[in-house]
Amino acid sequence: MTRTSERWQSKPGNFDSLHAGQLFTTGNGYGIPDLLPAAIAPPPAWLAPYRQRIRAEVSLGEGCPHFFLDDYRFETVWTRPYKALSALRPYTTLLSPDFSLYREWPLTLQLWNVYRNRWCGRFWQSQGFRVIPTVSWSTAASYDFCFLGVPRRGVVAVSAVGVRQQDPVARQLFVDGFREMVARLEPVLVLSYGRLPPTCSELVETICYPTRWAGIRAARKGRR
Repeated sequence: MTRTSERWQSKPGNFDSLHAGQLFTTGNGYGIPDLLPAAIAPPPAWLAPYRQRIRAEVSLGEGCPHFFLDDYRFETVWTRPYKALSALRPYTTLLSPDFSLYREWPLTLQLWNVYRNRWCGRFWQSQGFRVIPTVSWSTAASYDFCFLGVPRRGVVAVSAVGVRQQDPVARQLFVDGFREMVARLEPVLVLSYGRLPPTCSELVETICYPTRWAGIRAARKGRR
């Protein structure tokens, strides 16, 4: 007889690697979790990469960790969500994780990463954090799902890293997606990691945070 999960006396640690046993409310056909609307509060004073050491004199309550990093650097927030909480507990506000949506990827993989973004965000809300949704897109084909689960008329975050220097196609895809995001979500404020193209800043109120490398370059100039 096949051994089924119902007959197991105990379950291995990776039994539910998809977190199918912890689903959240959804209003869309894909099952992407709906994030709860976050109270409009003062925006983070600064953004820092996930798990970066912060100087002791800096108030963590004023800032926010971001996930605009290579995916492998924060994969544990999905694979071990409870264990990852230890690195997040000092903060009160979090950006949802920016799992990549590469335009050359199959839409199924892009959809999966949007699901993981929202699932982590909703899980963190259930743990008492204020969560600002990170929104990303690839091509127009991703518009069908990439904005789902994000409350309208709230605060959202995006990454503009490299957009100003990338090839014209990538730049146009970013601007088109940003415009679509504003039309669908009507955010009251967009937090951008990196400088936005001027066209985007004209569409909605924005706050641009310096990237880690911009901060390093500025520090180097200051020492000269």
